[in-house]
Amino acid sequence: YLFFLLLQIDQDILGLCGNRLVLFDNKTKDETKRVKQVQDLLTLVNMVIEQNGGQPYTDELFAELKKGATKLRDQQEVVAALKGYSKREISEFKEQIERSYEEQLMRITEMVESKLKETTVRLEQQLAEEQAARLKAEELAQLAQMKSNDEIRKLRENLERAQKETEELRKQAARCAIL
Repeated sequence: YLFFLLLQIDQDILGLCGNRLVLFDNKTKDETKRVKQVQDLLTLVNMVIEQNGGQPYTDELFAELKKGATKLRDQQEVVAALKGYSKREISEFKEQIERSYEEQLMRITEMVESKLKETTVRLEQQLAEEQAARLKAEELAQLAQMKSNDEIRKLRENLERAQKETEELRKQAARCAIL
């Protein structure tokens, strides 16, 4: 039962960490394999740092996990040292350990959810700011396009007027030459 409880704890902690893990063969003599293992670890560390806004882990979450692990280890030592107690008493103590573990998981889950909400709000705010900036830029581009179109229209009108005046001057000059 205790092994199952430990296995469950490992799975839950791994789940809280996004099922991220890196396995190492510390005894390998293959240099290529060693380099690949280190690269895998560094890639995972960089991904975690990026996801945590530049922090490799949150101090609060780490402290909570460490506290829970220490408490569980202490409780397991007490259970291992229980001799002379009835099966019912040992069972009650194990149930108490399990409840404590469940409470610990709930606190950690709440902390993770809180961090996730904070990150989501921050990203939504950043997205809204970027969308507002994009809309402002589009508005400015549209105003510039309208001014450009207006200038082009005025230039065409001036060109047409100049062409008409030039044509009138030619006609007058041709009449003067005929006279």
